[in-house]
Amino acid sequence: MWVEPDTNMAGGEALIRQLLHGKRYYREVLGVDSVILWLPDTFGYTAALPQILKGCGVKYLVTQKIFWSYNEGDEFPCHYFTWQGMDGSEIVSFLPTSYTYKTDPKEINTVWKNRRQLRDLDAFLLPYGYGDGGGGPSRDYVEYARRQEDLEGGARVKMAGPLEFFTDMEKAGGPKHTYAGELYFSAHRGTYTSQAMIKQKNRKGELALREMEMWSCLAEAEGWQYPLEKADGLWKTLLLHQFHDILPGSSIARVYVEAREAMEKLLQEAGGIREDALRAILNQSREEEAVTVFNSLSFARKALVTLPDAFARGACLADGTVLPVEHTFEGLKTLVELPSCGGVSLRPASADQAGRKPADGAAEEAVILRTQDGFILENGQVRAVVNNHGEVTSFVLKESGREFAAKPMNCFHMYKDVPRFFDAWDIDSNYRQQEIAGAFDIEVEELGQGVEAVLLVTGRIGESSYRQYIRLAKESRRLVFETEADWQELHRLLKVSFPVDVHAENGINEMQFGYVERPTHRSRPYDKDRFEVCNHRYSALCDGAHGAAVLNDCKYGISMNGNSLELTLLRAAAGPEMRADNGRHHFTYAFTAWEGTFAGCDVVRQGYEVNVAPLTVCGGGRDFSLLSVGQDDIFTDTLKPAEDGSGDWILRLYEAKKAARRTCVQLARKDVRAFACDMLENTLQEIPVEDGKIMLDFRAFEVKTVRLVSGRA
Repeated sequence: MWVEPDTNMAGGEALIRQLLHGKRYYREVLGVDSVILWLPDTFGYTAALPQILKGCGVKYLVTQKIFWSYNEGDEFPCHYFTWQGMDGSEIVSFLPTSYTYKTDPKEINTVWKNRRQLRDLDAFLLPYGYGDGGGGPSRDYVEYARRQEDLEGGARVKMAGPLEFFTDMEKAGGPKHTYAGELYFSAHRGTYTSQAMIKQKNRKGELALREMEMWSCLAEAEGWQYPLEKADGLWKTLLLHQFHDILPGSSIARVYVEAREAMEKLLQEAGGIREDALRAILNQSREEEAVTVFNSLSFARKALVTLPDAFARGACLADGTVLPVEHTFEGLKTLVELPSCGGVSLRPASADQAGRKPADGAAEEAVILRTQDGFILENGQVRAVVNNHGEVTSFVLKESGREFAAKPMNCFHMYKDVPRFFDAWDIDSNYRQQEIAGAFDIEVEELGQGVEAVLLVTGRIGESSYRQYIRLAKESRRLVFETEADWQELHRLLKVSFPVDVHAENGINEMQFGYVERPTHRSRPYDKDRFEVCNHRYSALCDGAHGAAVLNDCKYGISMNGNSLELTLLRAAAGPEMRADNGRHHFTYAFTAWEGTFAGCDVVRQGYEVNVAPLTVCGGGRDFSLLSVGQDDIFTDTLKPAEDGSGDWILRLYEAKKAARRTCVQLARKDVRAFACDMLENTLQEIPVEDGKIMLDFRAFEVKTVRLVSGRA
C-alpha cells in the first residue's frame, strides 16, 4: 500500500487507492508486482479487505498484532489460514506474533513451541530485527539464523523472502483452516475516537475527493481539462494521513499540528477543483440570479437548501413549479427534490409566480409545540418529544404509532477513562463502572419551525460546554443533532446513548462496502471483547418488523449494550499528547427509525445524506441526471476520471445490504461502451450496453468496477 494504513476507519475507496498507488510505485520504481500485503502493526482488519485485495491483484496478507491480548479476551485460533471476507472472497494469510523477533536459539525454539496453531502448521514465518522503529536486522541476527539452518535439537531455519514462504506452503498443500469475517483486534479500541480532528478531516477529505472526481467527469465531457497530476497529489496526501498511527490518533502532538494544516489545504484545493468543474458545467449559463443544486448521491433525494436573497418570493423549477421559500434564522431555505447524480436549476420566482403552489400541494410543515416539560417536534411522519434537558423522551412513527424510545435518548454519559497501558490507544472495559456526572446547566429554546423545526440546547459537561441544534425537517424521519463542544477534559470519555424499544442479539455496524454484525450482549469472551467497535456512517438495531439507527458525520467508535446504541463522541488522553483533543469540536449525529425489515429500510441512504450535503452553485442550466441505479441497495460509491488520462470514466458500485441482486444502471450518455475491470482499472471484458442501460449481477456485498468509454471504436 502507499503507507501502512488503518483499515478500520479508512473508507473503501481510500483502501483501493492505497493499493492502486502503492502497487504502481512498486511497479514503476522497483520493477515488481507486489502481491503481499505486509501490515504488521495495523490495529485490526475490515472484512471488506479480502475482496479489495483480490480486486487489486494481491494474493497474501501478513500481520501480527491480532495476537496482542494483554487485556485477556478471545485468542485468535490460527497463524496460517484462508481469510474469507464478507462477500466470500478469500486471501491466504499468515499471522506471526511479533515484528521484532530475535533469532537466537531460545527465541526461535520458544516461538515454535508456543505457537497458537499446533496442527496443520509445519512452518512459521518469522520477521526478525529491530522492527518497531525501522532498525532492521543486525549482523548477530543473520549469524544466529545461519547457525540454526539445520541444528540438531532446534527448529530448522530457512532464510527467505515471504513470497517464497507462501509458495513453499502452497506446494505443501496450503492452509487447512478458514476464518470468516473481520480480523477484530481486541485492544486499541480508543483509536476509533482519539484525536477527533483527524478523523473528521479524513471523512471530509474522502468525500471532498469523491465530489471533485464525479463533477470533473461531467466537466471533462464539456471540454474542461481535469488536473490529473494535482488530483493525484491530493489523494496521496489523504492516504499519507491514513497511516496507522496518524488516523487512529496515536501520534505525538506535532503530527496533528502538521496534519491539520495538510488536510485543510487538501479540502481547500479539492474544493477548488470541484468548483472549477461545476463552473465549467454551467459555463453557457448567463442567468446570474439562478442557482443550480447538485446531488452526487446515486439516488434521488429531498434536501433543504439555502438560497440567496433574490429567492424571497420563491424558487421556480424548469417546469414552472414554484417551491415555497421560508425565512429562517440561517437564511432563506426551501425543500427541493434532486435527481440521482445530477442537478436541478432554480430561478427566483417573479411577483406573478409567487402565489402559485406545487402541483401536489404544500407538504405538512415541521412544527414545535411547547409543553410544561419541554417541546414536541412534529411533521407528517414523526412526533418527537424533547424534554428540558435536551433528551428525546419519545420518538413515534406516525405510520404505525410505534414508540421507539425505551428510555430518554440523546443522553450524555461521561466516564473516567484511564486505560492500564496505552493511553490514546485503549479503552478498558471497566469504564462503564466509572461513570461520573454528565450534562448540567441545560437550557432549551425554540429557534424556528416550518420548513424545519429547530431547538437550541446549551449546557455544560464537566469542565466543558456545548451547544446543540436539534433539527427535524418536514417530510423527514430523521432527527438531527448538530453539536458544538468546547472540550476541556483530561482522562474522560464522552458518549451519547439511544436506548430503543428493539430487541436484537446482534447490532449492525456499517463498514466499507457493507456492514458487519456484532453482539449486543456479553455472553462469551468473543462477545465481551466487542464492547467498543468501529462503525462508519450508521449503526442499527432491528428485528424482522422494525428497527432504529444512529447516524454520524465523523465518528467511528460505538458500543452496543442490549437495546442501546451508544456513540462515542470524545476522549481526553494524556499521552502521547497531553490533553489531546482539548479545544473546539463540531460534529453531527442523527436518529432514525423504520417499519419493516432491514433489507427494505433506507438507513444506508440516510447515512449518505447526513454526510453528503447538496452543492449550490450560482448559474442556471438544464436539469440532468448522469446515472441511476435500479435497486435500492446498490450504490455508486465512485465516478472518476480514469487513472491513465484516457478520458474514460471509472464507475464503482457496491451492494450494501447482504443481498445478491441483478440491477440495471441507466446512463444519460447513450454513446458509451462499458467494460468490467479490476480495481486497478485493468479491463477484463466488455459488458453489453443497450440504449444506455447496463445490466449487472451482484453477489452480496460485492464491489464492481466498470470502465465507461465514449462510443468511439
